[in-house]
Amino acid sequence: MNARAQPVIERARVVADYFVFASSDEAHVRWLSEALAATGVVEGALPEPDALGQRMIALRPSLVFVDFCGGRIDAATRAVQAVRALSPQVPVVAVGKLGEPESAIAALRAGVRDFVDLAGAVQEAVGVTREVLENVVQVPARHGRLTVLLGARAGVGVSTLAANLSVLLQRRGARAGRHAALIDLGLPAGDGMLYLDTRSEFDFVEAVRNLRRFDETFVHTALARHASGLALTSLSPDLSALRTVSYASAVALLTRLRAFFDQQIVDLGGFSNHDFVAQVAQAADEIWLVCEPAIASVVSAVDLLRELAAAQFDTGRIGVVVTRFDARLGLSAEQIATRLGLPLVATLPSRRVPLAQAANQGKLLIDTAERDPYVRAVDALADRIAPRHDAHAAELDHSGGATALRSRLAQFMRSIHLPPKRS
Repeated sequence: MNARAQPVIERARVVADYFVFASSDEAHVRWLSEALAATGVVEGALPEPDALGQRMIALRPSLVFVDFCGGRIDAATRAVQAVRALSPQVPVVAVGKLGEPESAIAALRAGVRDFVDLAGAVQEAVGVTREVLENVVQVPARHGRLTVLLGARAGVGVSTLAANLSVLLQRRGARAGRHAALIDLGLPAGDGMLYLDTRSEFDFVEAVRNLRRFDETFVHTALARHASGLALTSLSPDLSALRTVSYASAVALLTRLRAFFDQQIVDLGGFSNHDFVAQVAQAADEIWLVCEPAIASVVSAVDLLRELAAAQFDTGRIGVVVTRFDARLGLSAEQIATRLGLPLVATLPSRRVPLAQAANQGKLLIDTAERDPYVRAVDALADRIAPRHDAHAAELDHSGGATALRSRLAQFMRSIHLPPKRS
Protein backbone atom coordinates (compact mmCIF):
# COMPACT_ATOMS: atom_id res chain seq x y z
CA MET A 1 0.00 0.00 0.00
CA ASN A 2 3.01 2.28 -0.48
CA ALA A 3 2.14 5.69 -1.85
CA ARG A 4 5.22 5.67 -4.07
CA ALA A 5 6.68 2.79 -6.06
CA GLN A 6 10.27 4.09 -5.98
CA PRO A 7 12.39 1.88 -3.68
CA VAL A 8 13.13 3.31 -0.25
CA ILE A 9 16.91 2.84 -0.65
CA GLU A 10 16.97 4.87 -3.89
CA ARG A 11 14.79 7.63 -2.48
CA ALA A 12 16.92 7.97 0.64
CA ARG A 13 19.48 9.88 -1.41
CA VAL A 14 17.07 12.70 -2.27
CA VAL A 15 14.38 12.80 0.43
CA ALA A 16 15.01 14.34 3.84
CA ASP A 17 11.80 13.29 5.63
CA TYR A 18 9.71 10.13 5.64
CA PHE A 19 6.22 10.01 7.08
CA VAL A 20 4.25 6.90 7.99
CA PHE A 21 0.48 7.12 7.61
CA ALA A 22 -1.39 4.50 9.67
CA SER A 23 -4.51 4.02 7.55
CA SER A 24 -6.37 1.20 5.83
CA ASP A 25 -7.84 3.61 3.28
CA GLU A 26 -5.67 3.85 0.16
CA ALA A 27 -7.51 6.95 -1.05
CA HIS A 28 -6.59 8.77 2.16
CA VAL A 29 -2.96 7.70 1.84
CA ARG A 30 -2.91 8.88 -1.77
CA TRP A 31 -4.40 12.28 -0.85
CA LEU A 32 -1.87 12.91 1.91
CA SER A 33 1.01 11.70 -0.26
CA GLU A 34 0.09 14.13 -3.02
CA ALA A 35 -0.51 16.97 -0.56
CA LEU A 36 2.93 16.55 1.03
CA ALA A 37 4.86 15.69 -2.13
CA ALA A 38 7.11 18.73 -1.72
CA THR A 39 7.63 18.12 2.01
CA GLY A 40 8.47 14.43 2.25
CA VAL A 41 7.47 10.90 1.30
CA VAL A 42 4.33 9.37 2.78
CA GLU A 43 4.40 5.60 3.31
CA GLY A 44 1.16 3.84 4.17
CA ALA A 45 0.91 1.24 6.92
CA LEU A 46 -1.94 -0.76 8.35
CA PRO A 47 -2.95 0.62 11.76
CA GLU A 48 -2.39 -2.71 13.53
CA PRO A 49 0.42 -2.26 16.10
CA ASP A 50 2.67 -5.03 14.70
CA ALA A 51 2.46 -3.86 11.08
CA LEU A 52 2.85 -0.23 12.07
CA GLY A 53 5.84 -1.01 14.28
CA GLN A 54 7.62 -2.89 11.50
CA ARG A 55 7.06 0.03 9.11
CA MET A 56 8.44 2.50 11.63
CA ILE A 57 11.53 0.41 12.31
CA ALA A 58 12.20 0.16 8.58
CA LEU A 59 11.66 3.85 7.76
CA ARG A 60 12.48 5.70 11.00
CA PRO A 61 9.93 8.40 10.10
CA SER A 62 10.11 12.05 11.13
CA LEU A 63 6.46 11.87 12.14
CA VAL A 64 3.48 9.52 12.00
CA PHE A 65 -0.01 10.32 10.72
CA VAL A 66 -2.95 8.30 12.09
CA ASP A 67 -6.32 8.03 10.33
CA PHE A 68 -9.23 8.78 12.70
CA CYS A 69 -11.93 8.85 10.00
CA GLY A 70 -15.22 6.99 10.12
CA GLY A 71 -15.32 3.81 12.17
CA ARG A 72 -11.54 3.65 12.61
CA ILE A 73 -11.39 5.41 15.98
CA ASP A 74 -10.56 2.34 18.10
CA ALA A 75 -7.87 1.18 15.68
CA ALA A 76 -6.48 4.72 15.50
CA THR A 77 -6.26 4.99 19.28
CA ARG A 78 -4.36 1.69 19.45
CA ALA A 79 -2.06 2.92 16.68
CA VAL A 80 -1.23 6.08 18.66
CA GLN A 81 -0.43 3.97 21.71
CA ALA A 82 1.81 1.72 19.60
CA VAL A 83 3.75 4.67 18.19
CA ARG A 84 4.34 6.16 21.63
CA ALA A 85 5.42 2.83 23.06
CA LEU A 86 7.91 2.22 20.23
CA SER A 87 9.20 5.76 19.59
CA PRO A 88 7.93 8.28 22.15
CA GLN A 89 10.02 11.04 20.56
CA VAL A 90 8.23 10.77 17.19
CA PRO A 91 5.34 13.28 16.83
CA VAL A 92 1.86 11.99 15.96
CA VAL A 93 -0.58 13.91 13.74
CA ALA A 94 -4.24 12.95 13.48
CA VAL A 95 -5.97 12.83 10.10
CA GLY A 96 -9.73 13.16 9.82
CA LYS A 97 -12.53 15.43 8.75
CA LEU A 98 -13.67 18.43 10.73
CA GLY A 99 -17.13 17.73 9.33
CA GLU A 100 -17.01 14.56 11.44
CA PRO A 101 -16.30 16.08 14.88
CA GLU A 102 -16.09 12.65 16.50
CA SER A 103 -12.75 12.07 14.75
CA ALA A 104 -11.24 15.27 16.15
CA ILE A 105 -12.62 14.55 19.62
CA ALA A 106 -11.22 11.00 19.53
CA ALA A 107 -7.81 12.34 18.51
CA LEU A 108 -7.79 14.76 21.44
CA ARG A 109 -8.75 11.96 23.81
CA ALA A 110 -5.84 9.92 22.46
CA GLY A 111 -3.53 12.80 23.35
CA VAL A 112 -2.95 13.98 19.76
CA ARG A 113 -3.08 17.76 19.40
CA ASP A 114 -2.16 18.28 15.72
CA PHE A 115 -4.84 17.60 13.11
CA VAL A 116 -4.97 17.47 9.29
CA ASP A 117 -8.40 17.90 7.70
CA LEU A 118 -8.85 15.62 4.68
CA ALA A 119 -11.59 17.94 3.46
CA GLY A 120 -9.42 21.02 3.87
CA ALA A 121 -6.97 22.75 1.58
CA VAL A 122 -3.65 21.14 0.70
CA GLN A 123 -1.85 24.23 2.01
CA GLU A 124 -3.35 23.62 5.47
CA ALA A 125 -1.98 20.06 5.55
CA VAL A 126 1.44 21.33 4.49
CA GLY A 127 1.34 24.07 7.13
CA VAL A 128 0.47 21.67 9.96
CA THR A 129 3.18 19.24 8.88
CA ARG A 130 5.89 21.88 8.64
CA GLU A 131 4.96 23.34 12.01
CA VAL A 132 5.28 19.92 13.63
CA LEU A 133 8.58 19.26 11.85
CA GLU A 134 10.00 22.52 13.17
CA ASN A 135 9.63 21.10 16.67
CA VAL A 136 11.28 17.78 15.85
CA VAL A 137 14.77 17.69 17.29
CA GLN A 138 17.18 15.02 16.09
CA VAL A 139 18.61 12.83 18.85
CA PRO A 140 22.05 14.33 19.55
CA ALA A 141 25.29 12.40 19.88
CA ARG A 142 25.40 13.31 23.55
CA HIS A 143 22.11 12.03 24.88
CA GLY A 144 21.68 13.07 28.48
CA ARG A 145 19.08 11.62 30.84
CA LEU A 146 15.80 13.27 31.73
CA THR A 147 14.22 12.69 35.14
CA VAL A 148 10.77 14.11 35.90
CA LEU A 149 9.55 14.68 39.46
CA LEU A 150 5.78 14.80 39.89
CA GLY A 151 3.78 15.97 42.88
CA ALA A 152 0.02 15.68 43.00
CA ARG A 153 -0.23 18.78 45.18
CA ALA A 154 1.97 21.65 46.22
CA GLY A 155 4.01 21.36 49.40
CA VAL A 156 4.97 17.67 49.39
CA GLY A 157 8.70 18.37 49.01
CA VAL A 158 9.24 18.08 45.25
CA SER A 159 11.17 21.35 44.88
CA THR A 160 13.34 20.58 47.90
CA LEU A 161 14.22 17.19 46.45
CA ALA A 162 14.79 18.61 42.96
CA ALA A 163 17.16 21.32 44.23
CA ASN A 164 19.25 18.99 46.40
CA LEU A 165 19.35 16.20 43.80
CA SER A 166 20.30 18.43 40.86
CA VAL A 167 23.13 20.19 42.72
CA LEU A 168 24.43 16.84 43.95
CA LEU A 169 24.45 15.49 40.38
CA GLN A 170 26.25 18.61 39.13
CA ARG A 171 28.96 18.33 41.79
CA ARG A 172 29.42 14.63 41.17
CA GLY A 173 29.90 15.05 37.46
CA ALA A 174 31.85 18.31 37.36
CA ARG A 175 35.31 16.73 37.62
CA ALA A 176 34.43 14.34 34.80
CA GLY A 177 33.18 17.14 32.55
CA ARG A 178 29.54 16.26 33.08
CA HIS A 179 26.80 18.83 33.51
CA ALA A 180 23.34 18.98 35.07
CA ALA A 181 20.35 21.29 34.70
CA LEU A 182 17.26 21.97 36.79
CA ILE A 183 14.09 22.81 34.88
CA ASP A 184 11.90 24.35 37.58
CA LEU A 185 8.30 24.07 36.37
CA GLY A 186 6.75 23.36 39.76
CA LEU A 187 4.12 25.42 41.54
CA PRO A 188 4.36 27.77 43.34
CA ALA A 189 6.57 29.13 40.55
CA GLY A 190 10.20 29.79 41.35
CA ASP A 191 10.56 27.75 44.55
CA GLY A 192 13.57 25.91 43.16
CA MET A 193 15.30 29.18 42.34
CA LEU A 194 14.52 30.40 45.85
CA TYR A 195 16.10 27.36 47.50
CA LEU A 196 19.18 27.77 45.30
CA ASP A 197 19.39 31.51 46.00
CA THR A 198 19.62 32.13 42.25
CA ARG A 199 17.74 34.40 39.87
CA SER A 200 16.91 33.71 36.23
CA GLU A 201 16.09 36.42 33.71
CA PHE A 202 15.63 33.81 30.97
CA ASP A 203 12.52 31.81 31.80
CA PHE A 204 11.29 28.52 30.37
CA VAL A 205 8.88 30.10 27.88
CA GLU A 206 11.66 32.31 26.50
CA ALA A 207 13.85 29.22 26.20
CA VAL A 208 11.15 27.43 24.20
CA ARG A 209 10.75 30.41 21.90
CA ASN A 210 14.51 30.43 21.29
CA LEU A 211 14.77 26.67 20.71
CA ARG A 212 16.58 27.03 17.37
CA ARG A 213 19.26 29.27 18.89
CA PHE A 214 20.47 26.67 21.38
CA ASP A 215 24.12 25.81 20.92
CA GLU A 216 27.04 25.59 23.38
CA THR A 217 27.48 29.36 23.49
CA PHE A 218 23.79 30.13 23.93
CA VAL A 219 23.41 27.51 26.67
CA HIS A 220 26.24 29.01 28.69
CA THR A 221 25.13 32.62 28.28
CA ALA A 222 21.33 32.38 28.47
CA LEU A 223 20.70 29.97 31.33
CA ALA A 224 21.19 31.00 34.95
CA ARG A 225 23.93 29.25 36.94
CA HIS A 226 24.09 28.18 40.56
CA ALA A 227 27.41 28.45 42.39
CA SER A 228 27.91 24.71 41.81
CA GLY A 229 27.71 25.21 38.04
CA LEU A 230 24.18 23.82 37.81
CA ALA A 231 22.18 25.40 34.96
CA LEU A 232 18.65 26.56 35.73
CA THR A 233 15.51 27.91 34.19
CA SER A 234 12.04 28.29 35.66
CA LEU A 235 8.49 29.32 34.88
CA SER A 236 7.74 32.95 34.19
CA PRO A 237 5.99 34.78 37.06
CA ASP A 238 3.24 35.32 34.48
CA LEU A 239 1.94 31.77 34.25
CA SER A 240 -0.34 32.66 31.34
CA ALA A 241 2.79 32.95 29.15
CA LEU A 242 3.01 29.15 29.11
CA ARG A 243 -0.16 29.06 27.01
CA THR A 244 1.69 30.82 24.19
CA VAL A 245 3.93 27.81 23.46
CA SER A 246 2.86 24.34 22.34
CA TYR A 247 3.42 21.13 24.27
CA ALA A 248 5.49 19.83 21.36
CA SER A 249 7.79 22.87 21.51
CA ALA A 250 8.29 22.46 25.26
CA VAL A 251 9.19 18.79 24.87
CA ALA A 252 11.42 19.64 21.92
CA LEU A 253 13.40 22.00 24.16
CA LEU A 254 13.97 19.28 26.77
CA THR A 255 15.08 16.94 23.99
CA ARG A 256 17.43 19.57 22.62
CA LEU A 257 18.96 20.13 26.06
CA ARG A 258 19.97 16.47 26.19
CA ALA A 259 22.79 17.49 23.82
CA PHE A 260 24.28 19.80 26.47
CA PHE A 261 23.43 18.24 29.84
CA ASP A 262 24.10 14.72 31.05
CA GLN A 263 21.30 15.05 33.61
CA GLN A 264 18.12 17.12 33.55
CA ILE A 265 15.86 17.24 36.59
CA VAL A 266 12.38 18.55 35.74
CA ASP A 267 10.33 19.72 38.71
CA LEU A 268 6.61 19.40 37.89
CA GLY A 269 5.38 19.39 41.47
CA GLY A 270 1.89 20.80 41.79
CA PHE A 271 1.57 21.46 38.04
CA SER A 272 -2.13 21.25 37.22
CA ASN A 273 -2.16 20.90 33.41
CA HIS A 274 -2.25 17.12 33.17
CA ASP A 275 -1.95 17.03 29.37
CA PHE A 276 1.29 19.01 29.58
CA VAL A 277 2.58 16.79 32.40
CA ALA A 278 1.79 13.68 30.33
CA GLN A 279 3.65 15.04 27.30
CA VAL A 280 6.77 15.89 29.32
CA ALA A 281 6.68 12.59 31.21
CA GLN A 282 6.36 10.73 27.91
CA ALA A 283 9.81 12.04 26.94
CA ALA A 284 11.46 11.16 30.28
CA ASP A 285 13.80 8.33 31.19
CA GLU A 286 12.67 8.26 34.84
CA ILE A 287 9.41 9.52 36.34
CA TRP A 288 9.03 9.74 40.11
CA LEU A 289 5.82 10.62 41.89
CA VAL A 290 6.60 12.31 45.21
CA CYS A 291 4.07 11.59 47.94
CA GLU A 292 4.09 12.17 51.68
CA PRO A 293 2.55 9.78 54.25
CA ALA A 294 -0.75 11.62 54.59
CA ILE A 295 -4.18 10.59 53.33
CA ALA A 296 -4.71 13.87 51.46
CA SER A 297 -1.42 13.41 49.61
CA VAL A 298 -2.20 9.80 48.69
CA VAL A 299 -5.70 10.67 47.44
CA SER A 300 -4.28 13.49 45.32
CA ALA A 301 -1.68 11.10 43.90
CA VAL A 302 -4.41 8.63 42.94
CA ASP A 303 -6.30 11.42 41.19
CA LEU A 304 -3.16 12.51 39.32
CA LEU A 305 -2.51 8.97 38.10
CA ARG A 306 -6.10 8.73 36.88
CA GLU A 307 -5.73 12.00 34.94
CA LEU A 308 -2.46 10.88 33.36
CA ALA A 309 -4.01 7.58 32.31
CA ALA A 310 -6.88 9.52 30.73
CA ALA A 311 -4.24 11.45 28.76
CA GLN A 312 -3.03 8.10 27.34
CA PHE A 313 0.14 8.01 29.47
CA ASP A 314 1.42 4.65 30.69
CA THR A 315 1.43 5.21 34.46
CA GLY A 316 3.23 1.90 34.94
CA ARG A 317 6.46 3.76 34.09
CA ILE A 318 6.18 5.85 37.27
CA GLY A 319 7.95 5.07 40.54
CA VAL A 320 7.04 6.40 44.00
CA VAL A 321 9.30 8.49 46.23
CA VAL A 322 7.86 8.82 49.72
CA THR A 323 9.09 11.97 51.40
CA ARG A 324 8.78 13.31 54.97
CA PHE A 325 8.50 9.74 56.18
CA ASP A 326 7.98 9.16 59.90
CA ALA A 327 7.15 5.66 61.13
CA ARG A 328 5.10 7.14 63.97
CA LEU A 329 2.46 8.26 61.46
CA GLY A 330 1.37 4.64 60.97
CA LEU A 331 1.47 4.67 57.17
CA SER A 332 4.44 2.85 55.67
CA ALA A 333 6.10 3.68 52.37
CA GLU A 334 5.26 0.19 51.13
CA GLN A 335 1.57 0.73 51.92
CA ILE A 336 1.57 3.98 49.94
CA ALA A 337 3.23 2.33 46.94
CA THR A 338 0.77 -0.56 47.10
CA ARG A 339 -2.19 1.83 47.27
CA LEU A 340 -0.89 3.63 44.17
CA GLY A 341 -0.07 0.38 42.39
CA LEU A 342 3.48 1.55 41.64
CA PRO A 343 7.00 0.42 42.61
CA LEU A 344 8.66 2.14 45.56
CA VAL A 345 11.82 3.96 44.43
CA ALA A 346 12.96 5.59 47.68
CA THR A 347 11.93 6.78 51.12
CA LEU A 348 13.13 10.18 52.34
CA PRO A 349 12.97 10.72 56.10
CA SER A 350 11.14 13.62 57.71
CA ARG A 351 13.80 16.27 58.39
CA ARG A 352 11.72 19.42 58.59
CA VAL A 353 13.91 21.31 61.05
CA PRO A 354 17.33 20.69 59.39
CA LEU A 355 15.86 21.46 55.94
CA ALA A 356 14.29 24.70 57.21
CA GLN A 357 17.50 25.72 58.99
CA ALA A 358 19.50 25.23 55.80
CA ALA A 359 16.93 27.15 53.74
CA ASN A 360 16.96 30.04 56.22
CA GLN A 361 20.72 30.30 55.66
CA GLY A 362 20.23 30.38 51.89
CA LYS A 363 21.76 26.92 51.60
CA LEU A 364 20.79 23.34 50.84
CA LEU A 365 20.93 20.52 53.35
CA ILE A 366 23.61 18.82 51.22
CA ASP A 367 25.77 21.88 52.02
CA THR A 368 25.15 22.08 55.76
CA ALA A 369 24.87 18.43 56.81
CA GLU A 370 26.27 16.00 54.28
CA ARG A 371 25.78 13.04 56.63
CA ASP A 372 22.14 13.82 57.37
CA PRO A 373 19.76 10.88 56.70
CA TYR A 374 17.90 12.98 54.11
CA VAL A 375 21.13 13.71 52.24
CA ARG A 376 22.09 10.03 52.29
CA ALA A 377 18.69 9.14 50.80
CA VAL A 378 19.10 11.76 48.04
CA ASP A 379 22.59 10.43 47.39
CA ALA A 380 21.10 6.97 46.80
CA LEU A 381 18.64 8.48 44.31
CA ALA A 382 21.55 10.12 42.49
CA ASP A 383 23.20 6.69 42.30
CA ARG A 384 20.07 5.36 40.62
CA ILE A 385 20.19 7.78 37.68
CA ALA A 386 23.96 8.41 37.58
CA PRO A 387 25.79 5.36 38.96
CA ARG A 388 29.13 6.18 40.54
CA HIS A 389 31.01 3.73 38.32
CA ASP A 390 29.82 5.73 35.29
CA ALA A 391 31.21 8.91 36.81
CA HIS A 392 34.49 7.16 37.60
CA ALA A 393 34.82 5.90 34.04
CA ALA A 394 34.11 9.36 32.67
CA GLU A 395 36.69 10.86 34.99
CA LEU A 396 39.30 8.47 33.65
CA ASP A 397 38.47 9.49 30.10
CA HIS A 398 38.31 13.19 30.89
CA SER A 399 41.43 13.69 32.99
CA GLY A 400 43.66 11.10 31.39
CA GLY A 401 43.51 7.43 32.25
CA ALA A 402 47.04 7.02 33.57
CA THR A 403 47.00 10.08 35.85
CA ALA A 404 43.61 9.28 37.33
CA LEU A 405 44.54 5.63 37.81
CA ARG A 406 47.77 6.54 39.63
CA SER A 407 45.85 8.91 41.89
CA ARG A 408 43.30 6.24 42.75
CA LEU A 409 46.01 3.68 43.37
CA ALA A 410 47.76 6.04 45.77
CA GLN A 411 44.51 6.65 47.64
CA PHE A 412 43.91 2.92 47.83
CA MET A 413 47.40 2.23 49.19
CA ARG A 414 47.00 4.90 51.87
CA SER A 415 43.78 3.24 53.02
CA ILE A 416 45.45 -0.14 53.60
CA HIS A 417 46.66 -0.85 57.13
CA LEU A 418 49.41 -3.42 56.88
CA PRO A 419 50.35 -5.53 59.93
CA PRO A 420 53.60 -4.44 61.65
CA LYS A 421 56.79 -6.14 60.59
CA ARG A 422 58.04 -8.91 62.81
CA SER A 423 61.49 -8.36 64.25
